[in-house]
Amino acid sequence: MTKSKNLKGPIILISKPIAFTFPFGYAYLAGYLMEKGEDVKILFRPENPNDYEKFVDEVINLNPLLVGLGTLYPDIYPVGDIIKIFKEKKCQFPLVIGGQMVTPLPEFVTQITGADYGVIGEGEIILHNLVTALRNEEDTKDIKGLIINNSGKIINTGSGPFIQDMSKLPRVPYELFPAEKWLNVGRYYIFQPQPHWRYNDKIIDIHGGRGCPFNCNFCYHHSMPRYRSISDMMNDAKMAIEKYDVNMLNFGDDLVVGSPVRARELVEGIKTLPKKIEFALTCHFDVVSRFDDNLLLALKKAGLRNMGLGVESGSQKILDTINKKLKVEQIREGFKRLKKFGIFPFVCIQVGQLNETNEDVQKSMNLMLETLRENKHINWSFTITTPFPGTALYDIAMEKGLLKEHMDFYNKFNYGNRKLNLVVNLSKMTDQEINDWIKKLNKAYRKEKNRLIGKKVWIIERLRMRLFRANEKLNKYIQKLPQNIITKLLIKTINKIHDHTQIALDFFRLYFLGVL
Repeated sequence: MTKSKNLKGPIILISKPIAFTFPFGYAYLAGYLMEKGEDVKILFRPENPNDYEKFVDEVINLNPLLVGLGTLYPDIYPVGDIIKIFKEKKCQFPLVIGGQMVTPLPEFVTQITGADYGVIGEGEIILHNLVTALRNEEDTKDIKGLIINNSGKIINTGSGPFIQDMSKLPRVPYELFPAEKWLNVGRYYIFQPQPHWRYNDKIIDIHGGRGCPFNCNFCYHHSMPRYRSISDMMNDAKMAIEKYDVNMLNFGDDLVVGSPVRARELVEGIKTLPKKIEFALTCHFDVVSRFDDNLLLALKKAGLRNMGLGVESGSQKILDTINKKLKVEQIREGFKRLKKFGIFPFVCIQVGQLNETNEDVQKSMNLMLETLRENKHINWSFTITTPFPGTALYDIAMEKGLLKEHMDFYNKFNYGNRKLNLVVNLSKMTDQEINDWIKKLNKAYRKEKNRLIGKKVWIIERLRMRLFRANEKLNKYIQKLPQNIITKLLIKTINKIHDHTQIALDFFRLYFLGVL
């Protein structure tokens, strides 16, 4: 276990590169520490592993008190690689990991990555307690919520404290995260064209709470739901509008509108914002079925553009297996009602669920094509079921002997190197059949979607993609030239022309789609 040499050093938190969603985990950790008077720096690990060593040298030169890393399970591999480099360079500060990567299997993950400490569960209070102990040179074994790796000897200090009252959450320090990486999210979707997001969208994520009221077999459930008040969320929204001039809010978790009462409160809250704004929600079809038409209309008038909903399967047997507490007919009816009010759904189907058969997946295919033909603006995606640690499916895989130990999943998942998405097959299908179904679903969806949107839209979307790639290549070429006022002005001018062209093409795309 490495001790801190610089007891007055900053806390460095290393996030994965930002893509699509704002990293609330790191933001709340940083916000809590900052409220306690700590100096916190957020760094972003390089996308290219070849740059890890140079990055580690830069971190070491900052002489921190500690370095924190980790989010979801796929992070375990790059985090482990970076920790290995830190150890090889004999860094003089402890390395701390956390997030859902750690909590389900804290001892295993702390040991396999070589970290000095693992944080179990929600980390704001626990990490601050660790920081305080390190600064005061106190024994960290007295801190609850830690895994301590003492030269391979693992110590679990038990469950730690967490923030129970959501009104006590710290302010999110958005300013620590480069806005160009998370604000213009619409630009990330050029290669996944849909009317849900627009090139010129400036979007901020608003957090609705912690935990989950549902119990799906493929999700890790770490706590009971705790809801943020709508007024607190609207305060975040007002700040975003004033500071970043956003035109859209993304409420990306199920807790925002977990009931009709919450949905009505949200409608009233949106009305208090300083300007007209659009927003996206995540919800469940069974919750939508409890929204009457007046409430859906009120949400639409308030600015609701998109709604993310988990379909998962078109087979009632599989929905019951997942524990969705949802009927296929509710899904069909929900799609019809969302179309009626002009709300764009984005949904997902998974393949390879427990005891799933070819007949079950065919029902998913049928549901996808049937609903798409009724509403061309449904955005479908497809994935293979993965039994991540901490889920009911992971326990079943262990019971069935498909996984004999945690190292089996670690080796099979191997996110950076694996060729196929299938890790553990819990279905009644062969591995090849599962992979074939994913290809069939994607092919059928693309073919039908292209037919429905029409040739004009298809041409515009391809043109937008080519322009985007060309602009990226041109920027990289100019950046290799000697940097001076002329090259900087050239890059600025080229990007401005590109942005205006994309906005114009976006307008015509949406016009021909019939959504303007």
